[in-house]
Amino acid sequence: MNVQLFRTSSAPILAMALAGCAANSYEETFCDTLECTFESETDAWEASADAAEDGEIGFGEEFRGAVRPGPSANRLTARPLGSTPAKQGYYEYLPPSYTQWGEYPLLVFLHGLGENGNGSAEQLPRVLQHGPPKLIRANQWPGSRPFVVLSPQKSGGGCPTADEVDAFIDFALEHYNVDPERVYLTGLSCGAYGVWNYLGKYKAERVRAAVPIAGNGIGAYDSAGCELGKVPIWAFHGDADKTVSVSGTTTPVDKLTKCKPRPAVGATIYPKVGHDSWTRTYDGSAGHDIYTWLLEHD
Repeated sequence: MNVQLFRTSSAPILAMALAGCAANSYEETFCDTLECTFESETDAWEASADAAEDGEIGFGEEFRGAVRPGPSANRLTARPLGSTPAKQGYYEYLPPSYTQWGEYPLLVFLHGLGENGNGSAEQLPRVLQHGPPKLIRANQWPGSRPFVVLSPQKSGGGCPTADEVDAFIDFALEHYNVDPERVYLTGLSCGAYGVWNYLGKYKAERVRAAVPIAGNGIGAYDSAGCELGKVPIWAFHGDADKTVSVSGTTTPVDKLTKCKPRPAVGATIYPKVGHDSWTRTYDGSAGHDIYTWLLEHD
């Protein structure tokens, strides 16, 4: 069980745990379930949890401190609909260095149409099929990547709307220790439609850079024109995609590159690649480091 320490509702418990672990006075009631590795108040939250009784530690208004060390899957947590104030169920990944004192870059990942679901504990695991959540679950996500990664599940049919994405970003900024100047957006297929939809409406209001993969940004450009280019965009597509035409990427990118001044927008088109142009992009096997590129924009 992956347990994080939160602020607000759990603050008395955490204070008790800190005092108890230091003085060995709560070994039976709390520290038996929490591996206490506190060496000072400054790094008091360098703790990992193997188990916790239901209700002892729960979702608070803001996260308190340190997370479980080790492989990335240890820090991947399902947040079903109703377990948090979010309007969607989602998966949460917190980097090993995550504490209450820092502000971390936020990466929001939007999945494809086949992973839509109602956000319940039963349907939420569909989100793990592709993209960053898949890599995190497989322990193929380096701890050196500083992102908080949140992956909301789209309910019902269709692709994420601009307003749905904006509401989720609102939630993340309110409830996580993330830097509002380092908010990044990526998505594949229908999720890439969601990325383009968001940028077409909200432009650079929140997001500092975006990576849409195998989506269609023609409507976004038609809506926003050259204003769309205020957000750095690195788009990806396969030229043999029979599900979403490659023109969904090449058309808006070509138009944006003609804007003055020329925006930081480009596309990578994989030759002889079909709809799945995302696996090689997210895992880096095609030689493109989208994560470093994202962090260059703040």
